[in-house]
Amino acid sequence: MKLFALSILMTTAALASAEPGIVTLRTGQVIQADDVKVSIDAVVLKSANGERSLGWHEVRAIGGQASASAVEYLADADNAWRGLARLGRGDRVAAEPLLEKAFERLAGHKGPTAIAVSEGLLTCRVARGAQALAIEPYLTLVLNNSVEVTSNVLDERTALYPALPPIWGNEAGLASAVTSVAWDDFSKWDSRGRARQLAELYTAAALYEISGQSALPEITPVDEGVKLVHEIVVARLGNERERASARQSLKARLEQDLPDWQQAWIHAAIGLSLLAEDDTHESRLGVVQLLYVPAQYAQSQPYLAGVCLAKASIRLAEMGRSDAAVTLAGELAREYRHHASIDHPIVRELIKQYQNQSTPAAPSEEDA
Repeated sequence: MKLFALSILMTTAALASAEPGIVTLRTGQVIQADDVKVSIDAVVLKSANGERSLGWHEVRAIGGQASASAVEYLADADNAWRGLARLGRGDRVAAEPLLEKAFERLAGHKGPTAIAVSEGLLTCRVARGAQALAIEPYLTLVLNNSVEVTSNVLDERTALYPALPPIWGNEAGLASAVTSVAWDDFSKWDSRGRARQLAELYTAAALYEISGQSALPEITPVDEGVKLVHEIVVARLGNERERASARQSLKARLEQDLPDWQQAWIHAAIGLSLLAEDDTHESRLGVVQLLYVPAQYAQSQPYLAGVCLAKASIRLAEMGRSDAAVTLAGELAREYRHHASIDHPIVRELIKQYQNQSTPAAPSEEDA
């Protein structure tokens, strides 16, 4: 009797979840569906023609029995659509706050809505140099490309985003970004997949940038992209032997035919790793590696180029090479006026010295 009653309840629940509805798309197309299931991730339609999954940014309205279940998602749907529409017109400034609102409930989710909003928000934040705030939408995008990389903005071979190395300047949003990504012991991300491993590595690198110390995640990289990021992070966070080994691995990569963005990441990583050593000669070599990035990849990697200029100028100042440090800081201020690294206290002071040198002295009475 209990089993019979349970089967009746299960059948009733199944029937209750099958809500016919009329879905109107942003294109104006109207779809009559036998079953409309809604969640924060997608609108799933079932009809005689099969099953179809839509992102909320594609949906204008839902009528029929399914309309009541859709109400709580309509505001997010509107924000996602409006944000992506503005981004499509090239208006990133207007698009970002809308996409940010839509993303609040989508971080760490899978589905067409999360993919579209993550791509849009990632694009906006990286374009204005807010790399720290780009970590979470990037990881959400990786989570949705866990097996095969189908996103148009991720590198197909590595699932990495070329403009988002695990290297930062002096960014105010870095601490809050780390807190969000690592929330509840990284529970947003697959426990064994590339998204989880990248989340741990990016977080470790960010914590090191914030405090100068961070524990190295104990992971075995699941793929080539994670392996590259792992080597970059170990080159700074590992012990002396681990740092040296990671640098050797990174140098070996430079002997391969790599895209420019990977070469830039590697030169920056080797340079920063050498700055971590006590030896003055290695520090000089580190500065050379760092300066190779703005010299060769300024156009394709402007954010990383600015970070490298800032790090090199700081180290030269610490080594007593004040003239060279001031020159590099001046180049940073001149060529990368809105870069986050300009806010570093030492860099600000060096820029001030550069500006004082560049300002003509007021004529004295003897000149009159």
